[in-house]
Amino acid sequence: MKISKEQIDALNAVITLEIDKSDYQGKVEEALNNYRKNASIPGFRKGHVPMGMVKKQYEKAIQADELNKLISESLNKFIEDEKLRLLGQPIPKEEGSDANFLGDHHKFVFEIGLEPEFTVDLSQPIDYYDIKVTDKEIDTQIEHLRGHFGTYEVSESISEKSQISGTFFNEAEQVDKFFTFAAKQLGEKAFEALKGKKVGDQLSLSTKGLFKDPHLLMQALEKPHDVVHDLDIEVTFTIEKIEDQVLADMNEEFFQKVYPDTTTEADFREKVAKSIKEDFDHSSDVRLLDDATEMLIEKTKFDLPADFLKRWIRATSENPITEEEAAEDYENSEKGLRYQLIEGKIVEQNNLQVSYQEIRDFCENAIRAQMARFGLFEIGKKELDNFVNNTLKERAEVERIHRELTGGKLIEFYKEKANLNKIEIDIDSFIEKFYSHQHHH
Repeated sequence: MKISKEQIDALNAVITLEIDKSDYQGKVEEALNNYRKNASIPGFRKGHVPMGMVKKQYEKAIQADELNKLISESLNKFIEDEKLRLLGQPIPKEEGSDANFLGDHHKFVFEIGLEPEFTVDLSQPIDYYDIKVTDKEIDTQIEHLRGHFGTYEVSESISEKSQISGTFFNEAEQVDKFFTFAAKQLGEKAFEALKGKKVGDQLSLSTKGLFKDPHLLMQALEKPHDVVHDLDIEVTFTIEKIEDQVLADMNEEFFQKVYPDTTTEADFREKVAKSIKEDFDHSSDVRLLDDATEMLIEKTKFDLPADFLKRWIRATSENPITEEEAAEDYENSEKGLRYQLIEGKIVEQNNLQVSYQEIRDFCENAIRAQMARFGLFEIGKKELDNFVNNTLKERAEVERIHRELTGGKLIEFYKEKANLNKIEIDIDSFIEKFYSHQHHH
């Protein structure tokens, strides 16, 4: 058996494999003997079938099978030994091949596409947003926490800080539903109609714009999304309970409910600020990863074996596709492939690989956190291992965790090694800059 490589250019090569019948005939004989031992053919005792009959029936199929196995093993070993970095997989080439399965000598030619050589340059500046938390955000968050840990007391009439309970009714639409909501969730017109009203009062409200968030109307009326969306009817609302929210006092007891071991207001404010900043730092980090990705794709120039990859896409497509369709598939995946190669190089050169143990640990922590949300803090090692093993059976889930962990490692790497252009920004400006357009869709 002979195997050799001919370099066409930097990105394309041809591997030629020459195989003699003697290279695999021993395996064929062995397989035929096994068939003979185990074959059940009417008229013959098991193990006593004439070899001529076994050969006639099975030899060609076994020969083809052993030849294919030898081709696959030899190719893989050659690629590994030569440390060839392939894009796609080898494609059999008819030209130059002589795959006569019945002859004593076979020649197989494969074309391969190779990864390009390139360097990753991180000298190009990348914006990194250092988010400043102001008193405004701290005060808003503290008010939210005081509400969360506060109490409700019965009130005479409805004001903007009321929590209101009552029944919505409309006979024709079969609405008869008790519902509790906060006054601040009401649309402007509905709040004006309810303001100052007392328990026992009954009034007619329009469903259009009843709540600021139309999804609340689904719950209030027990109607599906598509019905609620353009619903414009009158409902009778009977007030049954009015409570005003009493915010928790700013004292040590409250501080410790939120952050144990916190005794002073200054310390409490600092922890609230830190918590807000951590949330927004995560958004800033994700932004950095996106911006670094775009910059690297744009600035890292290299050629790809495009014609080979188009042929490979066509050769491996589940259903037959035209050259044009293969070219379109290639255009759609080229940017992703370029980034895959760039990311692969950064990961390899800087030892940022994600280990299986890291994936298991990540999965274990996620399951513990999920259990804790249901109040389950104690979970046995065996039970936890079972949960983890079941989760990691899902290939898509393993890939998702791998991507997330790789992203985290890349963010830390860019923060340390990239040329960051640090921009101080307050939260309002950051949201305006990156998220405000999402609300206009």
